[in-house]
Amino acid sequence: MALPIAVAPSIVTPGFWLQVNLLAGASAPSTGTLKCLLICPKSSAGNLTVDTEIRAGGGPDSAGVAFGIGTPGHLAAIQIYTQYPQAQVYFAAPTAGATAATLNVTAAGSPSANTSVHFDIKGVEFDVAWNASESADTFKTRAIAAINALSNYLPVVASSGGTGIITLTGKVTGKISNDILVQAVLNVAQTGTEAITGAATLTNLSGGSTDPDFTTVLSNAQGTEFAFFAPCLSNAEAELTSSNNVSKLLTHIGTFNTGLNASLQQAVVATVKTQANAKAAAVIRNSQVLEHVHITNARSLPCEIVGYEVGARLEADSIDPAANRIGEYMVGLIGSKNPTADKPSAAVAEDSLTNGLSIVGYNASSQLVILRPITTYSVDATGSPDRRLLDVQNVSGTYAVARDLRSALPAEFANAKIQKDSLPGDDPPARGVTEERDIKGFTISRLRFWQRQGVVQKASLDAVIADGSLIVQVDPSDATQVDLVLPLKIVQPLAKMSTVVQRRPN
Repeated sequence: MALPIAVAPSIVTPGFWLQVNLLAGASAPSTGTLKCLLICPKSSAGNLTVDTEIRAGGGPDSAGVAFGIGTPGHLAAIQIYTQYPQAQVYFAAPTAGATAATLNVTAAGSPSANTSVHFDIKGVEFDVAWNASESADTFKTRAIAAINALSNYLPVVASSGGTGIITLTGKVTGKISNDILVQAVLNVAQTGTEAITGAATLTNLSGGSTDPDFTTVLSNAQGTEFAFFAPCLSNAEAELTSSNNVSKLLTHIGTFNTGLNASLQQAVVATVKTQANAKAAAVIRNSQVLEHVHITNARSLPCEIVGYEVGARLEADSIDPAANRIGEYMVGLIGSKNPTADKPSAAVAEDSLTNGLSIVGYNASSQLVILRPITTYSVDATGSPDRRLLDVQNVSGTYAVARDLRSALPAEFANAKIQKDSLPGDDPPARGVTEERDIKGFTISRLRFWQRQGVVQKASLDAVIADGSLIVQVDPSDATQVDLVLPLKIVQPLAKMSTVVQRRPN
């Protein structure tokens, strides 16, 4: 490595020349700024350029401008920023699906005394008054105004569909709006002729057709490392076991995760219908870099669940890439209307977790709890069960160390000259010459930092240093290349305790 100097030898002016470098050497160990890419079709109110633009976000309001207020993309962004306000989120909008999803809620008759109608739209609940002797059409007008007043929080627009008919239309066309659940019921039935029909139980909007195509968006995402992709998909698409946008996303990640300027990227998807279909999708994907979160019959949209989990993981990774999030409360998401019935049994939970599905359950207070955030990787190439990469922290922890070394090693050994280690009795290396042991020592010092942070296992690191399986050597075929092999184990989360209580006989 060339010796730094404060004045060029060619300068003849006498005096004391000084240079102070406050940033000499490699930066302190860190993961750097982690970015995520939120991919969601926009509404007509959003101003993202479809397919081609990737825009840096600046908080939830910027997502409302980009995707449209109350759209799935806006709601997903709210979840990301709520979990991690410092998140570096980028927005992209593929072309939306073909047709709009709709649902008609019909008011008829007239109450003989004051009453009200209770609405539940994707878990947002509110009441609308229906006064004595008011016509169904009068109530309809009030209900439309009340629904549209909540536009920031609802992915639907309310309009008149005829006498007494409230038509709810998804703000984004395509299958993604088919996932919106609605219920509308009388709070108190009076003695008049009043009636509300169309959503006596939670009912999905319907009629939204086709899903977007991520191809162009992913092509434009090349060259930027997104620690997480947050795709807003319809539940039907996230459940697909055939080739679709999830397949395209995983292919994109796999294409750029090795080699020069490798991007270390992951993705999260979510579903809200049946556990069986979600598990089937997770098994087929069997990906080391994908997390599939499932909440049976959740009223929150799949995209909101994705937003929550990406935001929670970004926040955790910024503090501790090996953080234990087992049993974390998913505050801000809205689960099933009937959590008792939809809480996964012990058998369902085990079936999910052994097949790559991050299943969500409920505690005694009916709060949503993610049982264990895991990757979808569950079997090896031979089809045998493989638990080596069960918890997502194994990926995040390994990637954190890799990102640190990716920046630290080139900075520490910039413009270095390299040779194999000198032997005892040899002359010391010439000034500016780096040996294998120098790089190895620096690398171990960085790994020791991650050990002290509770990310890398100490015993394993000690062992690979001692037995020589941690390798730093000049390549035997190319004297300008140094080969590093760094076997690491990530500190594991405490997941369970086996406790046997025994009463000893007298």
